[in-house]
Amino acid sequence: MKIMTSSLTYPLVNGVTVSINTTAEGFLKKGHDIRIVAPDYKKGKVRPEHVRIPSSLLIHKMAVNLLGREERVFRANSEKRIAEAAREFNPDAYFLHSVTWAPNAFESHMLKSDKPTVLFYHTLVEEYGRIYAGKAGAYVMRRRTKSLANKVNAVMTPSAMMKDKLIEYGVKTPIYVIPTGIEMPEKSFTKKELRKKFNLPEKTKILLYLGRISKEKNLGVLLDMMEEIRRRNYRATLLFIGPGDTDEIKKRAEKLGVRENIVCTGPLKKEEAQKVYGACDVFVFASQTETQGLAVGEAMLAGLPVVALKSPIQKEVYPKGKAVIVEKEENFAKAVIGLFEDEERREEIVKEGKKYVRENFNKEKMIKKQIKVFKRLVEKE
Repeated sequence: MKIMTSSLTYPLVNGVTVSINTTAEGFLKKGHDIRIVAPDYKKGKVRPEHVRIPSSLLIHKMAVNLLGREERVFRANSEKRIAEAAREFNPDAYFLHSVTWAPNAFESHMLKSDKPTVLFYHTLVEEYGRIYAGKAGAYVMRRRTKSLANKVNAVMTPSAMMKDKLIEYGVKTPIYVIPTGIEMPEKSFTKKELRKKFNLPEKTKILLYLGRISKEKNLGVLLDMMEEIRRRNYRATLLFIGPGDTDEIKKRAEKLGVRENIVCTGPLKKEEAQKVYGACDVFVFASQTETQGLAVGEAMLAGLPVVALKSPIQKEVYPKGKAVIVEKEENFAKAVIGLFEDEERREEIVKEGKKYVRENFNKEKMIKKQIKVFKRLVEKE
């Protein structure tokens, strides 16, 4: 089969990019072909299957000014370029990974085609709409999601929670729950290497947050956590690894008196970022908008204990006993300190977390399930 896929955020460092690359590698290995169509982020061609389409600089600047985000969109005339790429590739099916407030050029092209169409619903866009535009924004994104999902032939989600949301919205299209497979490198940085790399102080616990630095990630909870840890006289440093608004993080840390306990590295390449987990002491996570929590799974698989705020995906991605679950934000620091002081509990959490990810986030299972969905659709044509 030949699958033409697209995301507006590819190849930015995020869970969607990881999912697309995992699918591409798996499909290619099984003898299928794939093309990845995305706006041009001026980062070059990141893999042979990557097709870059000129992006709209005007809309990009507006989005950055309004939201402080780096995502780009296709130009108004991009559908013609996408159609040309499609004629050259001649796909058997289309695979869309973006739901935005209005149709983008790839979406418009694929819905006009006579080929099967699949939507991977990664992002809880209702909550993003709520964060940036209140109740009206949430309403618009719910309606938009329902409309698009009911126009495609199949929908995939990374969690059952997301499937339930779509059904609640009124989506009638068949929905398949397919978690993204997780793999980790065999070797990680040593603590000594990590301290040297980021100039971290000696004899301090290293906490890690890995992901986008943005409003919807609820990162204020982690800064409040650091303030309490410092007040209790524990030596700890929190690493923020990922792209985004690090200036805002630093400003808030300064106000809380924990600026010297915060290190923002910016984005790292995937292979390098994954080597960080094993050299840290605790992975901390407070987001309430996640749909797959890949970084949480990576931490667990790397043998790093997770302390995470209860969220809609918690029972599926980091169940109680596989991670430390924080019910209330004000108890976050207490939960982290508990792991500092209880080595036996830490070891049990690590053991159970690693086992859970290996059993439930298997890359081979992910690829088999996706191929099965596409074959079913293509063979009907």
